[in-house]
Amino acid sequence: LAQATAAQVRNSTKPVLQRKSTLSMAVARRIALFMALVVAPAAGRILRTALEVDSSLGQPPPAPEGDGVERAKDGAFAAKGEACQACRFAATGSCAMYKSCVCYATNAHFNVGGVPDPTDTNHWAWACGNEGGSKYELCFAVSNELYQDPFGDKIDPNAPKCP
Repeated sequence: LAQATAAQVRNSTKPVLQRKSTLSMAVARRIALFMALVVAPAAGRILRTALEVDSSLGQPPPAPEGDGVERAKDGAFAAKGEACQACRFAATGSCAMYKSCVCYATNAHFNVGGVPDPTDTNHWAWACGNEGGSKYELCFAVSNELYQDPFGDKIDPNAPKCP
């Protein structure tokens, strides 16, 4: 008789636990919906306002240096100088790239045996590093790292472009 009573108790509490679980899931869904619809946009507005009011919380990206370079019809750059300038333009418009990018360029044209020589042999591309191998050539020579940025431009160490 005691075993039957324990089984009855287990079966009688099961629906209550299921109801509590279903109820807590419904409450959790409502809270998540409230957070997504009300709290997240409000937090975004507060942060955006704080950035506009207090510039010490963030810094707008710097203006890119030089002119943007158009790619040739084949999608590559027509000369090493153009590829290097495209790298400089992209890297100086972002503090993350400005601090980490060292511009290299390579000609992606390779002679293939048994194929007639093409008329266009300049297919230059740039990269922020020479991890691609020995065919990547340094774009900008830097003689004094303390007073020059990675693009060979003179800088003032007391007034950095990207602090």
